Amino acid sequence: MKSQAELAREASAFMLALVGWREARGEVLPVRIAVMYSVLNRVERPAWWGRSVLEVVGKLWQYSALTAPGDPNLIKWPRHDDAVWWATFHSAYDVLEYRVANPMPGADSYHDVSIPQPGWAGAARFWGGDVPELRDQTWTNGAIGVTE
Repeated sequence: MKSQAELAREASAFMLALVGWREARGEVLPVRIAVMYSVLNRVERPAWWGRSVLEVVGKLWQYSALTAPGDPNLIKWPRHDDAVWWATFHSAYDVLEYRVANPMPGADSYHDVSIPQPGWAGAARFWGGDVPELRDQTWTNGAIGVTE
């Protein structure tokens, strides 16, 4: 029988993978990894959004693909032969154990720059840094400031 800690790790890895897959399945793996790290960046700074992976991804309206009523991703589930899912799921364990670099350290939020900037994004933002695929997203964290 698995311990509570082992089950929590597996549940956390699954939920990280699901948020990464649902939010960014059309993007390359570094973007999905950055999405997953945005969850861990929140866990590292516990606040109103939660203190664990399960609390953070389950907070209403925080990761719309998991919790926003009416979001079309709420009914999307990976197929058994979905290579993007399996790559994301495998990487979720690496993210959870910090075995892969965090491409956006400190970023706790993001949005696609092809849409108008949401009101929650505020003034502090930075762009995708050294990963070309991340440049199509805006990553935010009030403690980071602007580095454009």
